[in-house]
Amino acid sequence: MKKIYIVATPIGNLEDITIRALEVLKKVDIILCEDPDYHLRLLSYYGIKGKRLIKVTSANEENSVNGIMKLLEEGKEVALVSNSGTPNLSDPGGIIVRELQKRGIRCIPIPGPSALTTAISVSPLPIHRFIFYGFIPKSVRKVEKVVEQYKSLGLPIVFFVPSSRIREFLGLLCEKYPHFEVVVFKELTKINEEIVSGFPCEILVEEKGEFVVVVRV
Repeated sequence: MKKIYIVATPIGNLEDITIRALEVLKKVDIILCEDPDYHLRLLSYYGIKGKRLIKVTSANEENSVNGIMKLLEEGKEVALVSNSGTPNLSDPGGIIVRELQKRGIRCIPIPGPSALTTAISVSPLPIHRFIFYGFIPKSVRKVEKVVEQYKSLGLPIVFFVPSSRIREFLGLLCEKYPHFEVVVFKELTKINEEIVSGFPCEILVEEKGEFVVVVRV
């Protein structure tokens, strides 16, 4: 059976990668990735050379399926990675996995880093059950709608928040939900890693890096 490897890669610290993931990246012919330049750094760090990198993003993911099928039919070994963490977790990959499985392709998970599980593992709030939303919606109104939709469940909600919108997001929580507890995880696994918890009106963070935010409703 033809197969494709779905490989988790570091979310920041390049040393956070499994031995199995490295072995897969060494043996495959082609690596599907969001940003070839980013992944060249990872490959170079581990001395992996001679790989063909093909750019696959959310914009061209659906249109890439036929081309990927052709590569697999030619006998090429293929791996799919996202810019960081695990593919298909608020990153491209879901469409490719579903469509290839429909065509009889075996999708082999190579587990590893994830910003979601990394944040939960060091959360000062108890998180035995939670709701994972992923990246916040594009408008403040839609963000508020999401919080309203889920708050009755009484479970922490985990969001991914771009650096350009972290203050906007905390501002909304401060205005509408000042008594919700919040934990902000900034630049996990990186030199400037920071974890800040409290009520939304109290939290100040620099608009730099990637953020995971847990909101306890």
